[in-house]
Amino acid sequence: MKQFLKEQDTNSKPPEPRGEQTPEDEDWEDSIEWDGSEAELVADESAEVFEEQHTGIKLKYVLTSGEIFRALRKVQYTGTRVALSVVAVLLCAGTAGMFLVKWNATGNHRYMSLAAVCILMVLIIGAYPSLRIKLHAVKIADGKEIRMKIYPDHIEMGLFDKKWEIPLDGSCERLHFDNMIVLYIRDGNMVILPLRCVEPAVLPEVQGMILAGTQPKA
Repeated sequence: MKQFLKEQDTNSKPPEPRGEQTPEDEDWEDSIEWDGSEAELVADESAEVFEEQHTGIKLKYVLTSGEIFRALRKVQYTGTRVALSVVAVLLCAGTAGMFLVKWNATGNHRYMSLAAVCILMVLIIGAYPSLRIKLHAVKIADGKEIRMKIYPDHIEMGLFDKKWEIPLDGSCERLHFDNMIVLYIRDGNMVILPLRCVEPAVLPEVQGMILAGTQPKA
């Protein structure tokens, strides 16, 4: 990585931000535990002869089910959805309490049955979505190695005939949380980059290229 850092100091300039920087983006390097994965320097093989040649950073990592779970939960549990879930849980719990009071006063077992239904609804609304996401994350975490090449103007994913690109032209959105970067691309797909796999020597460059080429998710 020393050669890369020297090259960056002498021959290149930091990318100009094309997205809006937010306060959370400034803390990407805080408390990140590096897992020892090493980054590689790669040339942009897709660049035409007349185009400026860029040096990219190649990363390799395997996502854990926990990382996938946190990313899916962050995506699906929007502020509105969380608020609606809280309201529904409180209403069901309050209704269950009312039925229990009526059962205690009248001894009618029908109220006890209705209270049990309300309690079951509390469990379904509060726990089932997280359980479903957890099972889906375990299914997705197949242990396959993910390869990512990050250039100033695009990110290249995969290998050979399965290669595809993510443009870093401000058209994609990003979200940073739990020492992960999630990139939102077209068709509702997303790419998860755990910062634990980014060598500390190149972390500022990775941060700069992604920050400059994406927008914070609304």
